[in-house]
Order: sequence, then structure tokens, then C-alpha cells
Amino acid sequence: MAKSKKIEVQLPEVFTLRHYKALGEHEHLDELEKVVVTVSAITEHDQEEVMRWNINDLLTVYKGVADMLEEVPQTFYPIFEFKGITYGFQPLSQCNVAEWMDLDRRLENPVENLEEILAILYRPIVKDRFDGMQWKTMNSIKTLIGKQENMFKYYEIEEYDTEKRDWRADIFQDLPLGVAMGALTFFLGFGLMLQVDLVRSSPNMTKKEKKEMSQAIEKALQSLSISDGSSYYETSVRKSSK
Repeated sequence: MAKSKKIEVQLPEVFTLRHYKALGEHEHLDELEKVVVTVSAITEHDQEEVMRWNINDLLTVYKGVADMLEEVPQTFYPIFEFKGITYGFQPLSQCNVAEWMDLDRRLENPVENLEEILAILYRPIVKDRFDGMQWKTMNSIKTLIGKQENMFKYYEIEEYDTEKRDWRADIFQDLPLGVAMGALTFFLGFGLMLQVDLVRSSPNMTKKEKKEMSQAIEKALQSLSISDGSSYYETSVRKSSK
């Protein structure tokens, strides 16, 4: 009897946005086909090779990929350094009309357009007050260590430019998934917080309707499971209400 061939698979140290999006492109496939595509996308073994594996080996590798996905931390970082460039998040209260219009178009499918959304919201820092502040290296990025009350006040970013946005979007596909999804979660959560304010000030709703709608929105906000993001919401909402 022929001995089974030993399969050696190297999982990536960092699960990136590019990896994640590669998985979402195959929702039309059946379950086993999705397993093959997922393993191929993450391990970079081509699909023809994966199809020749023993089914038990395939499922073992797939479980390792699934476990890695579950362990991806989603955290919002207003400042990070990636591939030699330091980026800062654009405070949402300071977005101009062009930025909001471009964001609105891409939010029809936020995950599919995530790298473009990130390229609108994160831009190179042109002026900062980081002297004496410490950085932490994590995976392929560096993040600034500081209190979370309002990191936005420590920097200024470059003006919005659509050509530079497209260039950044390609680069941001290699961002760690936790950083990308953390930013999206923060952004969507901010939108829900604004909806709460709008509901509470609406002249066309009864007190009961306002209460029920506010509770529903706040429940949706809690379901986003944002890490250490509450102070950012409060700061941004206060700014936008001026």
C-alpha cells in the first residue's frame, strides 16, 4: 500500500484584507468548494493541488484557517504606520462634501469597497505633535500608544485627492484584517450614533417611537463589538453637533 503524502502548509502570520476579500468572492459555491477556495487563498497552494489532498488533511487545514479568523482582534487605530508611511484617520466631523459623497457611494457594499473606504478615511500625516509619545509594533504595522480620549488633536493629514486615494486603496489591501475591520466598525458605529441623535430630535415621532427606535439603534451599535471605541464616538458626536 502506498504511503500517504505528507502535506506541509504554512499559514500567513498576518491575515490581511486581501485574504479576506478573496474568500468573499466565492459565496456562490457549495460548502466543499468554499473550503477548497479558502485554503487555496490563505495558503497560496493552487486549487488544483488542494483538490488532490486527502479530505481529512483538507479539513484539518481549513480548521486552522477558521481558528485564525476567529482570533483576529478588531481594534480601531486613529494613527498607524504602514510600509514606511504614517497615516491618520480623518475625523468624521471634518469630512468635506466630496469625501462624504465618495464614502456614501462605497457604503452600498462596505466590505467589497473596504480598501477604498479606508483610503478616504486614512491619509498621510503632514503635521504632528508626537514628540515623546511611544509606538507599538504589531504584525506589519506600528501604532501610536496614547490615551483614547482624543488622539485626533495630535496630527493633521493631507488634503483629499482621488488619485492618491486609488493608490492607497491598492496598498491597504495588505493591511492586517483586524485594523481594516476595526476602522469599518468604528465608522459604521459613528453613523449609528448620529442616527440616535436624529431620532431623538425628530419632530415627526412620538416619545414612544423615539424610545423604541433609539433602543433598536443602540442595540445594533452594541452588536458591533467595538474595542475601546466609546470615547471616540463621544468626541466625534460632540464635535459634529456644534
